Amino acid sequence: MKLIIPAILLMLVAGCSTAQDSPSTINTNAISGTNELILNEQDLQQLGMASGGSEELQQLGMLSNGTDCKTEEYPTDEYSPLAQYSLCSYTINSLNDTGVIIELSKFTNLEDLNGTYQYSSLHLRSIGGLISENDYGDQSRFYVNNENDYGAQHNDSNVYYYSLYISKDKYFIHISSKGSKEARDYIAKTGQIILSKFG
Repeated sequence: MKLIIPAILLMLVAGCSTAQDSPSTINTNAISGTNELILNEQDLQQLGMASGGSEELQQLGMLSNGTDCKTEEYPTDEYSPLAQYSLCSYTINSLNDTGVIIELSKFTNLEDLNGTYQYSSLHLRSIGGLISENDYGDQSRFYVNNENDYGAQHNDSNVYYYSLYISKDKYFIHISSKGSKEARDYIAKTGQIILSKFG
């Protein structure tokens, strides 16, 4: 009887460690780069969006002719924490003259990621345009432009600018649109689809 109890304990401990090391319990959907977060054709169909390299971005040399995404990789060190950056441009099929820009950044550490997120999601924006906060993962801010934003006096009153900022793992996601007021739901859904890629 004394030998049975230690044997049972040993089997339980061995069973637990085997279960922990089992490949089925390891997250196989871990994202290793910004390319894995880029919208695919199925995503675009689901969103009602199409590839459409922005002419403005092409003129600035940020996208090549005929492409909707560009990814760059950077050497990293303690002073250069940005490892990878992807820029994508799309249009919303049912909304005339409404474009969507997605920026995906991968950082080497959470401190620099958080600093970039805080700066970008607060810079030049007023609280009056805040639609939601923390609705998309741990950190997110969703805005629409309003008259209290810095430089708002130069904006066309018929053009709406939505911006969704999300921080996830070591990734910073920024989804923005320029055009129709109706783009709000498209931006929200785009954020949800990109987040779903993290598994």
